[in-house]
Amino acid sequence: MNLASEVRYNLNILGLAPGATSAEIRSAFRSLARSCHPDVLGGRGAFRFQQISGAYSFLKGLGPEELGCAAPRQKRAEPARQKRAEPAGWSGWTNPFARRRQRQQERRERDEAEAARASRASHQVARQEEERRAALRRERAERALSRGERAMAELTARLEAETDRERITFLLERLNASVAEVRCLALSHLGPLANRPEVLEALAALLLTFPIDDRTARSVTALPLKPESWAFLAQRLERCAARLPDALLTALLGLTRGVHCERKTLEAYLCGARSSGAALILRSWPKQMSLSDAALTRLLQSTEEEVLVPLLLLMKQRFPTVAARHRSRLEDLAEHPVVGVRVWSRSLLNA
Repeated sequence: MNLASEVRYNLNILGLAPGATSAEIRSAFRSLARSCHPDVLGGRGAFRFQQISGAYSFLKGLGPEELGCAAPRQKRAEPARQKRAEPAGWSGWTNPFARRRQRQQERRERDEAEAARASRASHQVARQEEERRAALRRERAERALSRGERAMAELTARLEAETDRERITFLLERLNASVAEVRCLALSHLGPLANRPEVLEALAALLLTFPIDDRTARSVTALPLKPESWAFLAQRLERCAARLPDALLTALLGLTRGVHCERKTLEAYLCGARSSGAALILRSWPKQMSLSDAALTRLLQSTEEEVLVPLLLLMKQRFPTVAARHRSRLEDLAEHPVVGVRVWSRSLLNA
């Protein structure tokens, strides 16, 4: 190993670059000796301290020339080359291959642009094809889902129908029970099933067969029956109008929500119901419906104030022209002991 190599090696131990001065070497040694002394690091710093001490012992005996021999040599600056003078007329010369290279460059650019357009068109076609396939997949999935939904709806409807049949069979048995509490309990559990034809038949049979108490009347009135269902029951229960409670009679004929029965049915209930029921029907008589002479004659023969007062009031307001055909009966009613009957009878006679 020559001197320059040894100098660089020892300078490297002290963390210095080649060309360092004696002052820099001394300062670096002192700094490293303080940080790597065995008193500071213990046994771990002994070898490092020996390296630092050996390097400093070697370097401190060298002069500036010997320390400078390790510095890298600078390259000799080369003289700047002078630009060769162009001969006269040289500036007007053109390279004969430049135009050819330009055409080749333009051709490459055109080819690249055409390739890019073809690539975009290909990507667009592929994207459209993918969208078409996705639309077909969605359509197939929707059709399959629709078929599944229809099948599920049919299955649900079939199961509900089977359940309803079983429930109807169970409730019909309870409607024919001899115990009134059982019948009322079955009525309270009918719900929308009460509009079924077989249930309506059983309900009519129940009302025709068994006594109709207030609890039964309330249970029937609370049923969610449609107007046509009430009309069906009204036709079936004409012959037992006299024993129908007023609440049930009102529900059957729809007196509070618009009458949905024919005139024949209404007149049958009017002539067959109790006095309170007949009064209810007269007070709720439809405006567009007339009253037959037979029903009017039969009602005028009544002696009940509860029937005569609303009847005479209805005749006065709606049918004043029929008073002439029933004048003899009105003259008799003009002497009735009830003031209301006398007043309305005389009003009809004087009309």
